[in-house]
Amino acid sequence: MDEILLPLFPLPNLVFFPHTRLPLHVFEPRYRQLMKDVLETDSKFGIVLLQPGWESEYFGTPPVFSCGTLGTIEQAVALEDGHYNIIVRGDVRFKILDEVSRVPYRTARIVAHPEVQREAEQSYAQREWLADLSRQYLEYLPDQTDVPEIDTVNLDALTNALIMSLNLDVEEKQKLLELDNVVARAEEVGTELTNRIESLQFLAPYRRPADPSHN
Repeated sequence: MDEILLPLFPLPNLVFFPHTRLPLHVFEPRYRQLMKDVLETDSKFGIVLLQPGWESEYFGTPPVFSCGTLGTIEQAVALEDGHYNIIVRGDVRFKILDEVSRVPYRTARIVAHPEVQREAEQSYAQREWLADLSRQYLEYLPDQTDVPEIDTVNLDALTNALIMSLNLDVEEKQKLLELDNVVARAEEVGTELTNRIESLQFLAPYRRPADPSHN
């Protein structure tokens, strides 16, 4: 992808990844205008994370991290109050080169920043390892059902979906987004899952069983 102009949707507490989907409720006037504009063109915009200290400048143009994810709106519902409910598909990472406009919303000149290609055999082995850890982790979570997608999605989608779902600090998620090699990203996620599984295994004997009289 060559350099393009892309509307930006900065968020304070969420890092968006390629190969995932994100529901959003859009209510601020400037971003309602963004939705209206992109829905009339190619339905694409960029989601980026605000840098720490954004609170005092939120309604202005606080600094953002330069690496974000380009998304495409797959579904959009315009509500009677002017708000939007949308579902966004993450397509590819991008790097901000510079910002060219800040009214009514921020627009940047960006270039796509896809992940480094890897060997198919390495990718398959990493995916199987991560899928197995995911199944183990789900066994320890209350009220969890099987997630068949674990066995069908590729390494990129599985890794990024896990990062989106895990309760990690947003700046840690941003660091993971910025990793160019998805195998390295999967390694970080696998290590995190392994640590959590070990902690849950240690605590398992001390958990009180559910009271059947409450069923």
